[in-house]
Amino acid sequence: MRIERDLAQLTQPFDVIVVGGGITGVNVAREAAGRGLRTLVVDKGDFGHGTSSATSKLIHGGIRYLETYEFGVVRESLRERRVLALAAPHLVQQQRFLMPAWRWSKPPTALIGAGVLLYTALGFDRNRHMPADMRIPMPSWLSRDKTLAAVPWLDPDQLQGAYAYHDTFNLHPERLLLAFLQSAVDVGAVALNHVEAVGFLFDRDPAVGGDVTVQGLQVLDRLTGERHQVRGRAVVNAAGPWMDLVLRDLGRSMGVKVNRSKGVHLLTKPVAGQAQVRDTVFARARSGHHVIVSPWQGHSFIGPTDTHVDDAPDAVRADRSDVELILGTLNDTISAGYPKMTEEDIEATTVGIRPLIVDESKDSYTTSRRHELYDHAPSGVQHLWSIGGGKWTTGRALGVETVETLLKSAALRDLPVREFDSRRATAHGAFAWAEDARPYFDAVVRSRPTLPLDDVTRLHLARLYGTDHERILDLVEREPSLAARISDRPDRLDIAAQVVFAVTDEAACTLSDVLDRRLVIGTLGRVDRTEVERVALLMAPLRGWSVEATTAAVEAELGRRAAVELRWRGTTTGA
Repeated sequence: MRIERDLAQLTQPFDVIVVGGGITGVNVAREAAGRGLRTLVVDKGDFGHGTSSATSKLIHGGIRYLETYEFGVVRESLRERRVLALAAPHLVQQQRFLMPAWRWSKPPTALIGAGVLLYTALGFDRNRHMPADMRIPMPSWLSRDKTLAAVPWLDPDQLQGAYAYHDTFNLHPERLLLAFLQSAVDVGAVALNHVEAVGFLFDRDPAVGGDVTVQGLQVLDRLTGERHQVRGRAVVNAAGPWMDLVLRDLGRSMGVKVNRSKGVHLLTKPVAGQAQVRDTVFARARSGHHVIVSPWQGHSFIGPTDTHVDDAPDAVRADRSDVELILGTLNDTISAGYPKMTEEDIEATTVGIRPLIVDESKDSYTTSRRHELYDHAPSGVQHLWSIGGGKWTTGRALGVETVETLLKSAALRDLPVREFDSRRATAHGAFAWAEDARPYFDAVVRSRPTLPLDDVTRLHLARLYGTDHERILDLVEREPSLAARISDRPDRLDIAAQVVFAVTDEAACTLSDVLDRRLVIGTLGRVDRTEVERVALLMAPLRGWSVEATTAAVEAELGRRAAVELRWRGTTTGA
């Protein structure tokens, strides 16, 4: 089923309206629609355009949360890691992690080892129903020599070895989020991107005072400027770092405050030129700062920072201080025999704003990653809930908790619902639940041999789309020219058919929607003019763009990308 961006659907009443199309909002929508509730999810940008696509690309239990004794968070995360791996094996991949230990390490080596063992124990059910290629082995200790053989660039001075354990990669967060959104649409949800919630509909004027009941939203189509009203029995504010801004229209204190923390990652050339490194490494410097270094698509993906910010979410960018912190931390762990990383090695930056629960006695690193579901009835606003905190890995469980809370409320408790167990539901496009994906990938290479696609491209499509790769192949079969690569660079595998599919079937509206969240090309570093123009020319007839509009879209996209880079290089002060 296509994701149809049809605003005529706003004329129908909904049971649940979700504001925010990040992973939290998508999971709430999936759970609500799965239970038969008439569900709408809107986002003022594209689906997953904010924090959800600016992650560390990990589905993990959060081993570092053990340092702050958040055992419940770790246990829930490890349980949900398994659920996600079973639901989307084409997009979730097992990965070995190394946690090096030096004589000066804090926490000390023995305590690091105890943490790894506790982490493993909390994931006691990690292999239940797990296919062979996703089964997670027990952790182990690597000697100093074996550690340096695996990661040659590590500083050998006082290195004792490393603890090796396994977690999982979220290979393409943008595609995995879209798979869950498509799952919500498959069971009846309506999903509209570039539709901003600009106000609430009430049963009476809230300025008069007293309790009011939210009855829906006023929304703005940001592509056309048109305003609409949509009615709903319950509204869930899942806007993440924009959560408190959505509530401003209420004109009263809601008892909710967002502590925004900026998480920046760098996409770089392989660290110290060592492209053969296959493990993810926790690089902890003597300063106490650490970064996670992961091999990804032939690059190194490094981060995150974790610093408090006061800026409005839309104004936050990676800046020079973020880059210096990451590079400085990493370089402190690189052997003197290998080149240090510099700005010239950086190919892209990502920045996400974490919406954390406020605890003024703690800094953002130690602030709880637990989520909270706020019912605003005690503040005099009925039928409105807001979600604060939470994280990618536990989004499904948060969706379940939210919908179960709504069903017990006066807003929805009289409605009939159906059974839906998202623990055993595949993500849209998954080849099968709890099955090894490798046989399916092998079959992909052999299917439709007459199509002008090489094996690498076929596997690329299968990994991104799962079973939907067949729909991409259908497009190529009908129009062989759509097999053409978007880029002339050999490591960029996206083809023209993906652009067509993004617009016709996945509600992509802008160049950024396609480049950054439907295809992979926009996440691999700088996108050059030729690549942007090729995508624009494919989109133009499908979006009804004139020649002038197409040219303007290209220039705007190139300008946006250049401004991001200028900011972290410190050559402009603009936002």
